[in-house]
Amino acid sequence: MPYILNKTNGNSLVVLQDASLDLTTDLTFVGRNYAGYGEIQNENFLKLLENFSNTTPPTRPILGQIWFNSTADQRRLNVCYDGKNFKGLAVLRVQSESPSQSLTGELWWDSNNNQLKAFNGSSYLTIGPTISSIQQALWVFREESYRDTTIPIIKGNLNNRPIVTITAFNDVVSTSTVIIENSDLIDSTGNRPDFKYGIKKGITLAGCNRNGSSRAADYYFWGTAAESLIAVTATNVVVGSTTTGILSIPMVSTTGGLFSTSSFTYNVSTRVVNATATSSRYADLAERYAADAVYEIGTVLVIGGEKEVTTTGIKANTAVAGIVSKNPAYMMNSDAGTDETHPYIALKGRVPCRVQGRIEKGDLLVTSFHPGYAAAWTEGDSPNAVIGKALSGQEKGYGIIEVLVV
Repeated sequence: MPYILNKTNGNSLVVLQDASLDLTTDLTFVGRNYAGYGEIQNENFLKLLENFSNTTPPTRPILGQIWFNSTADQRRLNVCYDGKNFKGLAVLRVQSESPSQSLTGELWWDSNNNQLKAFNGSSYLTIGPTISSIQQALWVFREESYRDTTIPIIKGNLNNRPIVTITAFNDVVSTSTVIIENSDLIDSTGNRPDFKYGIKKGITLAGCNRNGSSRAADYYFWGTAAESLIAVTATNVVVGSTTTGILSIPMVSTTGGLFSTSSFTYNVSTRVVNATATSSRYADLAERYAADAVYEIGTVLVIGGEKEVTTTGIKANTAVAGIVSKNPAYMMNSDAGTDETHPYIALKGRVPCRVQGRIEKGDLLVTSFHPGYAAAWTEGDSPNAVIGKALSGQEKGYGIIEVLVV
């Protein structure tokens, strides 16, 4: 009686007759009652143990088979990933120093610089990140000694070079600048020359003039940034705070200038913006109301339900609140909630509206028997139920038209 050898997926590989050998794969399968089967079985186990170790790949591989390539400069485990070609498994080493006796394609995680590198046959090339952890931007707290004073500072370094220094130090000597030695800079030759630079209270940027700025001595942003922040006008821009007064609102022109005008102001006490006129790309005035469900744009809502507004199936309901707005031009009560919990309801202006039935341009609209939809006003409907006027029409069915909310 023959053996039927099945793969892991259940597919049949071979039917093995009694007292016979099968050489379909790189292992030798033994049929029932085959004489001397012990040596063959032991060799099968040996091949599996060494993963078919050889300088050439197995000649009869099957999907998923493992092969160890024993060639001197390519010693690595390989997998027959598609039933035809073997794919090498890269070796990943984790250590602080460059590995020795590496093979082409091997990977090394440089734990000293936190970088992934690959061996190209002669040296390791950096895959990434291209900047090591030592060279990346780094904030460092340290203390500098000046005369009998200890100065606490925070330094921002990029590629081993300090680019910003922050300190709360108040200079108690006659000069407005503290000159200290800095051994953190590295020149192009790799040396660390002594370099003097100034620290002022606040933020000191790289490139500052250690002999003092030409501007006021109390500017916290010193160097090029301080120069650029000075307003070249009769009145300098001053950073401060206030709880009262009427302030001019700054405006930036397309040419980069900074301007202000007395007709565009902000009252700090009342939190009111004053302007001669405003404009908007959108066309309605809307306010947020608490809704008992999430409603789509154009839905007609009435006052009622578990919250403030809901839908209705009553024709010409005088409790009508308005229409859910798409893009309000003016948003009232904006902090009340989100569009899901507190949709904007158009109180005035032009908005899309869900309608039902025949609508003609100019028709007065009221709530319909279909919740969330408007219908044309008919004789006997209360004038207090009117939502708005149709700006376009439809013949029948359900649709969305533009409506003037009145």
